[in-house]
Amino acid sequence: MRTGLFLFLLSLCISSRAQTLPLIDYDSLFQRRMAVLSPVQRLVWAEKYAVFLIEHSRFGEARTLLQASLKVAQQAHLTAWTARFYELSGSVEETNGNLVRSVDFFLQALAIYQATYAFEQQQKLCVHLISVFTSFQDLAKRQVYSRQAATLQREYRQLSILPFMYADKADDFVIAGKLDSALAYGRKAMTILWVTRKWQQFYGYLDGYGVLSTDGGMYREAEKTFRQCLTYSLQQGDQRRELYAYIHLPEPLLHLGQLGEAEHYAKLALSRIELDPERQDEHRTQVYESLTHIAEAGGQFKQALAYERLSNQYRNAVRSVEKNRQIAEVEARYQTAQKQTRINQLSIDNQRQLTQISWQAAGLIALIALLALALWQYRVIRQANARLRASSQLVSENNRQISQQSDRLGVLMQELHHRVKNNLAIVSSLMRMQSRRLDDPRAVQAVQDGQRRVEAISLIHQQFYQTENLADVPIKAYVTELTENLLLGYGFDPDTFDCQVEVADIHLDVDVAVPLGLVLNEVLTNAFKYAYTNVAKPKLNVRLQPVTDGPATGLLVEVQDNGPGLDGPGLDGTDARLERSADAGASPTVSWRKGSFGQRLIRELTGQLGGEMSLTTRNGTYFRLWIPTPAGTGAANPGRD
Repeated sequence: MRTGLFLFLLSLCISSRAQTLPLIDYDSLFQRRMAVLSPVQRLVWAEKYAVFLIEHSRFGEARTLLQASLKVAQQAHLTAWTARFYELSGSVEETNGNLVRSVDFFLQALAIYQATYAFEQQQKLCVHLISVFTSFQDLAKRQVYSRQAATLQREYRQLSILPFMYADKADDFVIAGKLDSALAYGRKAMTILWVTRKWQQFYGYLDGYGVLSTDGGMYREAEKTFRQCLTYSLQQGDQRRELYAYIHLPEPLLHLGQLGEAEHYAKLALSRIELDPERQDEHRTQVYESLTHIAEAGGQFKQALAYERLSNQYRNAVRSVEKNRQIAEVEARYQTAQKQTRINQLSIDNQRQLTQISWQAAGLIALIALLALALWQYRVIRQANARLRASSQLVSENNRQISQQSDRLGVLMQELHHRVKNNLAIVSSLMRMQSRRLDDPRAVQAVQDGQRRVEAISLIHQQFYQTENLADVPIKAYVTELTENLLLGYGFDPDTFDCQVEVADIHLDVDVAVPLGLVLNEVLTNAFKYAYTNVAKPKLNVRLQPVTDGPATGLLVEVQDNGPGLDGPGLDGTDARLERSADAGASPTVSWRKGSFGQRLIRELTGQLGGEMSLTTRNGTYFRLWIPTPAGTGAANPGRD
């Protein structure tokens, strides 16, 4: 495999060396062209110049140019150009880590492309959205756009989009830890880009290929790949790509024992950090980490300590930027809440107007009745009929306006739940990133457990904005998706795992659905973590049904696994401390004493629901939760079409 990889890279290097593009002075060329063209004609050159600015990390200039060009395109009603500038704006925000804003831009562009049947552009937007939702860890949304992109590729077979599809597959294999398969799909993507002579994208993918090779321990191949990227960037004057080559080269050189050369490239990277102004602190953190490892390998421990301090300094700066971004998002949520308050007030005013109109209509009807008694006054009757027609038109117009206000309110509520869900996804991503930086396994476990609880709450809001009913949660879809996500998240194969989910098609009020979802998250997480360690054929049954017959009515939740039962570890990895029922004839039940956070959380949530829980051994561990009707009065509603 290594021989084939070497031959592949060597052939690309030799073939592409003769294919370098001529240098173009875009700055002066753009100024000359823009001076003689009309505002609409300038859009072609604005697009080319914006792409140039993005490729050279001049993001501030790119934003200004794109905002002005977008305004011109919208005023001229040029939908294709409007979509293109939305797409480029999304690329700028995605590159700088502003993922929420990038999704807004990409979705606006995608809507226009779908309305104009621009299938190739739709595929590109789907690839962008797949990348963003991968960063959000939103697997459901990612699968939606993956299927959409795959369908478009099968139907229209656009060669230009195929490299992005291969790159998406490579990302899937990286997430799954299958590095060899990821490298294979990376080579496929680069082959197509080389054949179609898209050199900028080719060398961008080649740089990513080198990073994967470094992660896989193929340091000699990684070194050759980065040197090829460096040669191209120097020939083309691409200073940003040159900077990335300097940042990436020290790592493979360090493992190859070339400490002097590794240090040389790391210091070259430091001297050119300003070429990527919006990611300076992130790059400095990476370079100083490399210098720390180089100094340690060379026995210069004092210098290594100095580099380590600098690395921590810039890492803290990056965290500060993230914190400011979170504060901005909180402010956005506050403004959204204020808008919601104004919407509620508008709804009250509309209701008051509707009441007044009703009284006016009643008065008009009474007037018509009186006028009917005076048939001999023909002229008076004609005037009454004319007033009646005018009033009917007024009522119809007011009803239409009220209907429009109601529709807007529903859309805004869906948007509110959507943004809350996105914000929770960001919190989950931040917790995941934080867990990777922790060394204490217990701290890592605690952060990961918190992340899954946040994701369980996020799923509630996802169910809200995906349905027309904004008051209740469709519990069947929620429990099914929660179970499937946890099963996949803990690395189980759905084809070999016998997972039976029997949930009634009912809707629950959010006050019941949120604590119930957190309880299920804790119980299912415990089962997937500890129940199947030595089980050849894992099996899990999840059942949620309303009970309406008998003296007591309510909601029954049951979770049954086929693990070792109560002799195994308890929630959160602690020993289950049990209390047996005092009645000899009663079935053995178990209640948790004060222990881990997960146990306390389940007890608190059960008390919040006014329910009762029990735990027994029944061919494995059997969890039962009973929620009586008074705890969720009006919460359980039949499923809606």
